Amino acid sequence: GRRQDAMWERRTHARILVSDADAGCIIGKAGYDIHAMEARSGAHIKLSGRGRPLPGTDRRVVLVSGLFRTVMDAAELVLEKLFYLGDQVIDAEATVVLVVPDACCGALIGKGGEVIKSLAEESNAGITVSPYDICYGFHDRLVTITGHLDNQLQAIFLILSELLDDVRYSSSVASLSFPSSSVRYGGDGQDEHVERYHSRPDTPVRSPDYDSHVQGTLTMGVADEYVGAVIGYGGRTIQEIERVTGVQIKIVKGEFIPGTNEREVVISGTREAVDAAEAMIMQRVSDAAKGRRRQQGGGGGDRRPVKEVE
Repeated sequence: GRRQDAMWERRTHARILVSDADAGCIIGKAGYDIHAMEARSGAHIKLSGRGRPLPGTDRRVVLVSGLFRTVMDAAELVLEKLFYLGDQVIDAEATVVLVVPDACCGALIGKGGEVIKSLAEESNAGITVSPYDICYGFHDRLVTITGHLDNQLQAIFLILSELLDDVRYSSSVASLSFPSSSVRYGGDGQDEHVERYHSRPDTPVRSPDYDSHVQGTLTMGVADEYVGAVIGYGGRTIQEIERVTGVQIKIVKGEFIPGTNEREVVISGTREAVDAAEAMIMQRVSDAAKGRRRQQGGGGGDRRPVKEVE
């Protein structure tokens, strides 16, 4: 019955960590198994290349993206590959690890841990979030889920449901670069599903000697309908963000991030300035989304291509 809910038709994604051996099981000979899972679920499934683990771990990343219902179907198929060999159970209580942006974890945990405790109770699974002072990739944290397969799937469903309205989560997929490249896997030829994962730059661990003045670049995605709100009338909003934070912002012109309706927004500057600019952009997008919901689709915004690049 829940398949009729509007939430099932919204776009989302999940990142799951797997070992090299598990990645091989997911891909299958010449990519047969991963193709089959995509066909059955309707989701897109990508893996980071061998030798390119998530920084701070020894695990590869499985990125599942698409409509919520297809992502859940694909997650079930992927986990079944890890839990079962045919009808035989390999590990009845294997651990599943999701990768979630640090910025989203506060809401996921809740005040005093209330939210994550309720998710654990509802799913009957163990759910823990890695410590705040240790980040993986670039400002990512690990959400570890334990329990039986059905309980873990329920936990994944509840976690993704919590994150569905968080624009920081939906936009974070744009910063995950799986650029096209031919990577051989196990001598089985080339598979377009196996691509090199590049986490966002800089150190994976937030430490006392973290240097907020180091220069860096962040690429994020903004839905096309909200780009006008980020630019502002005559470019005033984007110019104000640049003036206040000291960053440079470019919005890629004329093309979407593959598989989305989002445009690439590239922010360059010190880490501290980039973080501040990202927060300001997210606030503009959030305000525009709330205004659009209130107006039932009314009120557009100037979409002139200010400060965009080819």
